[in-house]
Amino acid sequence: MNRRTLLRYGGFVFSVGGAKVAGVAISSLTFPFLVRHLGVEMYGLWNYVVAIGVFLETVANPGLTVFLTQQLAARRENAFELVSDVLVLRILSACVAIGVSWVVSSFEVRPEIRELMRVYLIGVFVVNLLGSDFLLGALEMFHSRSILAVLQQTMFAAGIFALVWKPTDVIWLPICVIGSSAITSIAGWFILWRQGLRLRLVFQPRHWKAILVPSAHYAISSLMSSFYQRTGHLVVRWFLGDFALGIYAAAVRLLDLLRSLVIVIISVLMPRIAIAGRTGAGLARLTKVSVTIIAVVSIPLTAGLISTANVLVPWLLGPKYIEDISLLRWMSAYIVGASAASLFAGTILYAMGKHRAYLISTTAGAVSGVILYATLTPTIGLKGAGLALVLGELCVVLAAYHFLPAELHACWKSPAVAQSLVAGLIMIVAVRVVEFYHADALLVISTGAAVYLLTCFWLMRKSVAEEFRTAQLSVTD
Repeated sequence: MNRRTLLRYGGFVFSVGGAKVAGVAISSLTFPFLVRHLGVEMYGLWNYVVAIGVFLETVANPGLTVFLTQQLAARRENAFELVSDVLVLRILSACVAIGVSWVVSSFEVRPEIRELMRVYLIGVFVVNLLGSDFLLGALEMFHSRSILAVLQQTMFAAGIFALVWKPTDVIWLPICVIGSSAITSIAGWFILWRQGLRLRLVFQPRHWKAILVPSAHYAISSLMSSFYQRTGHLVVRWFLGDFALGIYAAAVRLLDLLRSLVIVIISVLMPRIAIAGRTGAGLARLTKVSVTIIAVVSIPLTAGLISTANVLVPWLLGPKYIEDISLLRWMSAYIVGASAASLFAGTILYAMGKHRAYLISTTAGAVSGVILYATLTPTIGLKGAGLALVLGELCVVLAAYHFLPAELHACWKSPAVAQSLVAGLIMIVAVRVVEFYHADALLVISTGAAVYLLTCFWLMRKSVAEEFRTAQLSVTD
């Protein structure tokens, strides 16, 4: 690759990474605001509605956009004839999803939640038809897509801060989601129109089989992921009630935010991993580097959550969520497991074209997750639901690791993994000492972070220097 191409793709990585960082920052602001102002029950019910939407999204979009993105990225102009067919199929599938959502919402006993469900589900399925971000990504218009993503999140956050101040204001949540998404989607189509893209709807059923068959694979994989990640919201409400659902939903959302910190960092390497997955060149080294990054970032987040949950939860979520202290400690390993599952299954197996292995891995998580949710939640309550989520992710990791090429199985044998564990244990001790004398949340958390960073620097200084020398020799050769 020449210098100009390297700079171009480096800009893409910076753009996408910057948008992800901005998204995490905005979510970190809206999350504590919502949990405090909606209250425990309403926050849980909102997440219940979102979980229902995630399941029904498979009906509204059964892998069609993933298939189209893949085809456009590989074939460019030669694949544009698929866009019209995919749009027609998406309109038909969205109509089916809207009908299903209306039926599902009719079983909701609380009228305000039934109204919330219908407004959100129908609105989201309609506005998703306008979605243009997948086309922007397939055409490598990453700068435009990143700007629109940040704009959408900013508008959503502004609407939340302005309109949601009490539990009865929950109806503004779907309005903010739908409104911000619709505006940025229309802006995306305008950008595509300015670039010369012209679309027309063509009814050609003879083309549909060639689209639906490969798309079904992506749809099933997505559905399996939803089962082990979202079933907990449904099971907790059915067995434990609305208040327990709010406690569980807040814990899961906080863990997702912490996991996204790991994913943001690892996403910088993901484009290069995708290329290496197709060619096989340097994949072992990139995998080892990625595992090292996951260990160095996720282990302290896990250890920090275990040691600071008692001060973090009241400070961030408020005293109503005090039950999340013990729940988060039980679920803290989710940060490591979900990050590893994203790397092994969602990145490496997918990039290597091992779609059957990817499907088997997600199915393993779905089957084990559903069984564990159904057995552990009624017996040991919220802790059982938390364990089911963690163990479901662990099954995905183990299955995906099994399907990795043999040369990648040593990816975890890095000194940084053991050094991160040692630094995490030292951090826990330091946090306990500081907390004994002063229980201020910011002081405890900042002290733990500083101790971990200093310990890691001391333990890893020689190995990092060796890696740097190896990289220099590789460039020289």
